[in-house]
Amino acid sequence: MTVQEWSIVVGVVISGMLALGPWMFMVHAKLAALVATVQAAMERLENIAEAHQRLWERHARHESRLETHNVQIAMLNDRLRESEL
Repeated sequence: MTVQEWSIVVGVVISGMLALGPWMFMVHAKLAALVATVQAAMERLENIAEAHQRLWERHARHESRLETHNVQIAMLNDRLRESEL
């Protein structure tokens, strides 16, 4: 290839880069904003999952205490019935 052909090829490549450059920066900025939004959403989801786990554990403890209380109340009820007889 001659110098003239090389200069045409280089000119076309540079023109293409200059034409696509701003568009690529815009896409990059939008992707960066999207990634930041997804990361924030993931952090919120992790926090919600942890809170849900804590509430579930609390519920399980409460439910087991209720079962214990039900057993104790049934035992007391049986004792009261026996003492009435």
